[in-house]
Amino acid sequence: MSLNWKSADRVSLGIIALIALITFLAFFPLLQVVVLALSVAVVLIPFQELLSKRISPALSAFFLTFMVVTVGFLAIVITFNVLYQNMDYLISLISSVLGSLRPEAIPDLPVQFSVFSIDEMIDNVLLSVKDALFVYLSLIPTLAIQLLLFVLALSLFIYSGPGLKSDFQKMIPENSRKNVMVIWKRVYDTLYSIYIVHFSIAILTFFLAIPFFWILGFDNILFYSVLCALFALIPFLGPSIILLFLALYALSIRDFKALLLIIFIGYPLLGVFTDIYLRPVMMGKRIEIHPVVIFIGFFGGMATMGLVGFIIGPLLLSLLIGGYQIAVQELGGVPAPGMDADT
Repeated sequence: MSLNWKSADRVSLGIIALIALITFLAFFPLLQVVVLALSVAVVLIPFQELLSKRISPALSAFFLTFMVVTVGFLAIVITFNVLYQNMDYLISLISSVLGSLRPEAIPDLPVQFSVFSIDEMIDNVLLSVKDALFVYLSLIPTLAIQLLLFVLALSLFIYSGPGLKSDFQKMIPENSRKNVMVIWKRVYDTLYSIYIVHFSIAILTFFLAIPFFWILGFDNILFYSVLCALFALIPFLGPSIILLFLALYALSIRDFKALLLIIFIGYPLLGVFTDIYLRPVMMGKRIEIHPVVIFIGFFGGMATMGLVGFIIGPLLLSLLIGGYQIAVQELGGVPAPGMDADT
């Protein structure tokens, strides 16, 4: 059964559209929280449909929401605890790297810096870290409200998701339903890749980093492994940033053995394998788009839309490619690459 567009009350539909527009503008400052909750809910809707067959939809929605919040909370607490416990050590690393730039450390440097400028640089870096921590602490009340809204919105989207999906299908004309469902599948696959693949890569990076830093002989193995996992959430840069910093640190203390291990073992293992090879392969098999497009989507989205662009950017580019494929099939009469006649 599909909606009869010819007999629909267009005045009522126009009023509904106006109400939706006003609501959107009124709650625009909370758009990022809502979009984030909706994107997570889209990934969890199939699990909600599966669990609803055994327990009540409300209970299954509560269970999935509780699971997401618990995992996210534990990940954040563990990460911040490890970073806080090793803050002095991190500051000493930064000081060591910057201290290696002193004139007496590099006597043959063509452009000489004064001791005052190097000391001032170190002080500015440490001051910036303290200021950043203070800013985040001052935002705790706002973040708490946003977290509460995220939990409520996520629970509502998970609970209502299957019903909304069914209602949306009823409103689609019969001759457009196949292509619209292709678009919906692409939305799900893209969001699945963003969340599941990224966090899988981060977890894998964490467990690969532990034996590497043990072989390297570093004392703070858990600290470095958490840092690598945290940065692994940033695609195509990821642990490479941490490894570059550690290479500079090893160079500053003249530990050439550690430098060689980082270059020939650490970077191929934590940078090339997980970030440059495995991540695009896992995402590409799911959504069938080029890794370069994924790269543009992530960083282009964050540059134009902020943090939420990390999700919206690749999603929009994925939909654009999917729309192109549908247009080729509809206008050209032949399946486009990535689609077949039965899609």
